[in-house]
Amino acid sequence: MSSILLSSILEQQHEEYKQLLALSKEKSHFITVNDIDGLNEVINKEAKNLLAIETLETKRIECVYALLSGHEWDGDVPTLSDCLKVVSESEAEQLQKQQEQLSNVMNELREINYLNQELIYQSLQFVSLTLSMVQPRQAPINYGPSAKQQVKPKNQGYFDTQA
Repeated sequence: MSSILLSSILEQQHEEYKQLLALSKEKSHFITVNDIDGLNEVINKEAKNLLAIETLETKRIECVYALLSGHEWDGDVPTLSDCLKVVSESEAEQLQKQQEQLSNVMNELREINYLNQELIYQSLQFVSLTLSMVQPRQAPINYGPSAKQQVKPKNQGYFDTQA
């Protein structure tokens, strides 16, 4: 029973991560076209999606503990790999397939998030460059070395002393 529940939770997680992946791709589009309102909408949708993922992750952890109750596992926290040792061979194959699918989606999501991070960084560099070109630089108003370098007129007397 617990392996069926775990499989169901993994499938739900896979669907939520696919939705998050689609939102990340949408976010890339809004970043490139500089649509702040659209970007805010996507970020709000992502927040809701992340809450659902967090809830599913809590359920998955509870299910893994229930499945492994009475069994030993490697490490401090039980993993899906530990569950594969306890369930039947057909269930293990299905769980491993779901684990690979989830891992693939998460890797793709990681790549797109890195791309979005780079796009935002480049946008900030462009904004910084534009601002530095538009705003004039003010000369420092202090008594530094630049004040000493000013040319002072020589005091010429009324008489020519070189004669």
